[in-house]
Amino acid sequence: MIDLGHVTLMLLAALAGAWVWRGLGLRDQALRMVRQHCQRTSVQLLDESIALNRLRLGRGRHGRPGIIRRYGFEFTVTGERRYAGFIELHGSALQKIELAPHPFPGEEPEPPPPRNNVHYL
Repeated sequence: MIDLGHVTLMLLAALAGAWVWRGLGLRDQALRMVRQHCQRTSVQLLDESIALNRLRLGRGRHGRPGIIRRYGFEFTVTGERRYAGFIELHGSALQKIELAPHPFPGEEPEPPPPRNNVHYL
């Protein structure tokens, strides 16, 4: 027989499932935004993936309270080094995308300083 306790547990399970389902949809949306940003800035998104780093309560651009999700990812410019980046979403709205300091594509790296070949005795 189903009583009120069972109904409450089923509702809680359904709410948890819906919250996880929505989170997966937001992750896919964040991945699309990161791909577009990487294309615009001429860097390559590595592994074609992002990972949820943090959930926190916060306010959006217009002062509305809500959950802010922060996803981390890695990118490269030349294929030699990995750099970190992150994207923050307030609900489904983009808060910001930040890329770690990196050389710009096509930019020549700075040559090493000249070596001093003077030998002292």
